[in-house]
Order: sequence, then C-alpha cells, then structure tokens
Amino acid sequence: MKIGITTLILFCSIVSFAQRDSNTTHIPSFDLIYGYRTLNRSQFSSNLEKKYNTFSDFKISAPLQYVGVGFSYAAAVGIVSFKGNLQFCVYLPQRINLPDNSPAKSTGFNVGLTFLGIDLLKNTKNVDLVANFGFDAGQLLIRGDGIKQRNRYFAPKVSLQPKVKIGRIALSICAEYGYDLTKDKWRKTWFGPGHQENLTPYSNKIGGLSGLSWFVTLGYVY
Repeated sequence: MKIGITTLILFCSIVSFAQRDSNTTHIPSFDLIYGYRTLNRSQFSSNLEKKYNTFSDFKISAPLQYVGVGFSYAAAVGIVSFKGNLQFCVYLPQRINLPDNSPAKSTGFNVGLTFLGIDLLKNTKNVDLVANFGFDAGQLLIRGDGIKQRNRYFAPKVSLQPKVKIGRIALSICAEYGYDLTKDKWRKTWFGPGHQENLTPYSNKIGGLSGLSWFVTLGYVY
C-alpha cells in the first residue's frame, strides 16, 4: 500500500499546481478498465498445471487478469504540459499452483501513472493516438493452505493508446510494456501464517514481474 499512496501523492501534487491545457485535443475521460498482464518469464517451475501467463505460454483463462478504474487528463504547469492517465486496478482472484504443485489463489493490485504523453494525431478532434511514459507499482499476493506471501514491483513503462470519442462515450485499447526494477522476491505478509518459508521464484533476478499489459477501457468524457 505504501507504493500506491506514494503514487497518489505524486499525482495530486502535479494536479494541485496544474491547470487544464485548453490548447490540447486530448480526450479526457473517467474509465472502466479490463485487461491482462503477461510476464516475461515464469515465476515458478514451467511444468506447473496452473501458472502465470508468459509470452511463451499464454492461456486466455490464466492469470494475470485485472479490472479497475482510471481517468485520463491533460494539464499544464507553467510552460510544461502533462498528458496521461491514472489507474487503480485489482488482479482477479485466480487459481495458481505453488512450486510443490499445491493449489493457491493469486490476487493483488496495480497503480499506474503516465504523464509524458504525445498525441500522434493531435489535429484530429475525436480520435487520439497517445504514446506515453510512466510507471506501474503494486504487488502480487498468493494465498493458500498455510501460506500468504507477496511480491512487490516498481516498473517504468511505455504505452501506446488509441482512443475514440463518440458523443460522451470514449473507447480505447492500450498496450504497455513495463520493466520491473525490483528483485524477484516473495515474502511473508505481516498477518500471514507464522511458520512458512518464503516461496522461491524461478529466477531471483531483477525484472521478475516485467511484462506486457494490454487493456480496454469504456469511459465517460468530462
């Protein structure tokens, strides 16, 4: 939660000093979000029956799927313009197998912020194609019989988001790639079972939760 709170404070600091950029054709909207996150590499052994999606092994019903809310904005601080979006999403509870093949459930959350957007179709009133930079921060949480552990991440990201305005409705799809700057570590939670060993990831290196996210949004233009 500390990561999420820090993100919100940073964003609110920008907004509190910002004014809406009246010269932009950016489509501002409040959005409902549904998407997938696909990891670069496996978290655990690749021969598990139920596991996180990776580029080399993707199943439409496997984790990580998420839902959330967000909004996009365009603002200016002096001569500096900010264009992007803020999102808060939760990973849907889904079955996953632990390294010993015992069943568990994976959940978690993600806070995403972009702020250096460039509209590649800036002269088109009802269509955006925004290339952006920002970061994701959050954690995965695994709960099972006698186990409750988390894996946190912080991932700078680049994104590309086409968006269409139809009256007060905004529709978009977005693809984002984020590189996790933290080491791939599972740790016991404060209120989890006391006698449990930390899960061992497939690779204990930086970038364990790096990957591609893609999502669709249904928004209301404000």
